[in-house]
Amino acid sequence: MSESSHRTFDGTLVTAPFGTRNVEAAAGDIYADYLDEYDSEEILVITGAPTSADTFRDALGEELSGAATPYVTSLVVHATDVLNQTDDRVILSDALRRELLHRFLADYEWETEYLRRASEQPSFIEDVDQVIDTLSWQTVTPDETPELREISAALDAFHEWLAEHDHMERGQLISEARDVLTGDDRGDVVDFEAVLAVEFEEFFPLDRAYLDALTADCELVCVAEENASVRRTWVETGPVTEYVSFDESRREPPTTPSNRPAATAAYFADERVEADPESGAVSVLATDSSDEQLNAVANEIESLVEEPDWQYDDVAVATKGSGESVTDVIEAFERAGIPTESTTVTGFGDDPAIRELLAVVRRLAADDDDDALDHGPDIDGSRAERMRGMESIEDAVRWWATASGLKERVAERASPLDARSQFGNVRRAFRMAEFLEATEFAEATWASFDEMLERAHEYAPQQNQTSATDLDGGVRVDHLQAIKNESFRAVFLVNLVDGEYPGDASMTRLFPTERVASMPDFPGVTEIDAADVDATFPTTSTASSRPFARYHTEHARRRLAVGADAASERLYCCLYEFEDTALEERAQASRFLTAAYEALPWVTDADDPQITNEQAAETYLLSRVDDALAEVRRANSQDVTVSLDDVEADLGEIQELLDRSGSRGDELRRALRARVELASGEVRR
Repeated sequence: MSESSHRTFDGTLVTAPFGTRNVEAAAGDIYADYLDEYDSEEILVITGAPTSADTFRDALGEELSGAATPYVTSLVVHATDVLNQTDDRVILSDALRRELLHRFLADYEWETEYLRRASEQPSFIEDVDQVIDTLSWQTVTPDETPELREISAALDAFHEWLAEHDHMERGQLISEARDVLTGDDRGDVVDFEAVLAVEFEEFFPLDRAYLDALTADCELVCVAEENASVRRTWVETGPVTEYVSFDESRREPPTTPSNRPAATAAYFADERVEADPESGAVSVLATDSSDEQLNAVANEIESLVEEPDWQYDDVAVATKGSGESVTDVIEAFERAGIPTESTTVTGFGDDPAIRELLAVVRRLAADDDDDALDHGPDIDGSRAERMRGMESIEDAVRWWATASGLKERVAERASPLDARSQFGNVRRAFRMAEFLEATEFAEATWASFDEMLERAHEYAPQQNQTSATDLDGGVRVDHLQAIKNESFRAVFLVNLVDGEYPGDASMTRLFPTERVASMPDFPGVTEIDAADVDATFPTTSTASSRPFARYHTEHARRRLAVGADAASERLYCCLYEFEDTALEERAQASRFLTAAYEALPWVTDADDPQITNEQAAETYLLSRVDDALAEVRRANSQDVTVSLDDVEADLGEIQELLDRSGSRGDELRRALRARVELASGEVRR
């Protein structure tokens, strides 16, 4: 690494036992002591991740009176503010950075045979982008693996290409801002006397270097949570205390978890078995398939928000990874009518307003009228000609949005929360058009805008690791790391099967895992021994003799601990019995959940859910018919007795319900008739 792995700070390090409440209590005491000497605006509180800034702002705000609020920000946001004050370069958004990297790499000449062959694959740019992004954020310079050296050289060339046009990507923020803090402009951006750094256990080497430069002449206290690092331990083994020295260090006394979710999280983190706190609940929600799992979660959420004092934003659903796994949950909830919010997925990919705009742009980008007929909705010819005749693409798409009534359609067809999200995505598309016309990287043509919008639409589910998005008030759906140190009344941890927890350590699709494990300079934990595993994790969940496998198994367990700790009242551990494949392979419950179920008496099976939404009602209705028909078939083939009176009673209840359901009942009646005809062999699939 370009930064020293060990750093000495003039200040105090406070380590807090595992648990968000312990961290908040320690931070609150330190902040209260600061207030005896400084005004609140003279105290900077800096977090490791943007998503937790609101949590600490609310927690520390209890120490202030009146309308004052704590000065809380994250490393990335602070670095952005520093550069906005001192640097004229444009900081690219994640979407624009991805677009320009695709254009830069499209014709890049790779020298190593492995990368030349890999570049012929359709997913290559996306795969190499992941490695480039990691190298950029960590400021890592590989020096042993030829392929990594070449990727690092491509990153340097990309940064030079951006600099020629006065742009930078967000992966450069912390290193560039650190240079400002050590230069002549420091006095223009440092306006505080004391710094409280929380989530210090997650600070990368470059983050620690930035903090050192930031606090050169300030009072400093850092709070690190024990056995809680997820982000940093993906790239660096051991506790953060191995890499730093402070003038003073102290450990907060351990406390007893205040509720069952917190006690369960402590068990996942360090195998502590506490006495039953007797408040809160931890339930195992098991279904047959993964699709049924998400339906059951949606149904349980609807049951919760039917209670008078519950809202959708009291609930979070956490997946192990980002991207597609988060998107799957969001799509399932959309079908069930549940509003969602996410700091990981923008919603750009499934937004009907964006799909409509994209269809229009495709028509305008078509080479001729015959090609245009295959793209998008019918639009008035004079309107299309007017758009083509405008000098500005941005002006044209803004005019179309107004002239076509897009805003009115969004407001009519979407709930207030969804409408707000769709309006935000349309504004993002406007900014893309504005960027295209202002940059020299690409021609300002409809074809170029189409390419940019298509790519943003395709890669919308990618992880947003730079800043929190504007949240809308729905159920929070994110990966586990994104909800660390946040608090929700109910948290659902989904897919708790052994194939996911621990699953396999997937560090990149560009290289096989076995190859990555042998790369000493890969930007992640690869070459490790048993001592590294023991120094990083107090838990032992696997009998594997390979340190690499052991390390990433315990890392998966720690992610569960972080997710469970976000629940303040109810924790749901969700799993399914069969994989959604043609062979319907049986899915084993996660070994972590199995151990918790045996060790913690308060981890119990969830009650049979009540039907609380229309989708659940339809599913249950159709399943009753399927079950009745299956019973009759078994009676005929297996020489068993079935009560036709009971079957008739069931079908009679369904018929009565449909009669009371109007037109919706007629639709379901047709679906039921099709079910019966299919079962009797009158129709085929």
